[in-house]
Amino acid sequence: MPVRKYRSLEDMNRENRWLPTGDSSILQKIRYLWRFSELLLRPVGTCIPRGIRKYRSIEEANADRDRWEKERVDRFVVERKRL
Repeated sequence: MPVRKYRSLEDMNRENRWLPTGDSSILQKIRYLWRFSELLLRPVGTCIPRGIRKYRSIEEANADRDRWEKERVDRFVVERKRL
């Protein structure tokens, strides 16, 4: 998909790239994107914990996020070595 640059919001709005409501290709595009994202995530998963978590401080929240991000990266590295 090409990258487009605009000088203003008006320029961007003039190039109406939205599909019309009810266009049958919308569902095909959504299905394609879902399949593509599944292929990208399948080897390592998202690793984002489910549910709501409470933290006593922002530091504790950041440490938890760093932990599950590291788990995801580690799984990704293992998967890459396997290929």
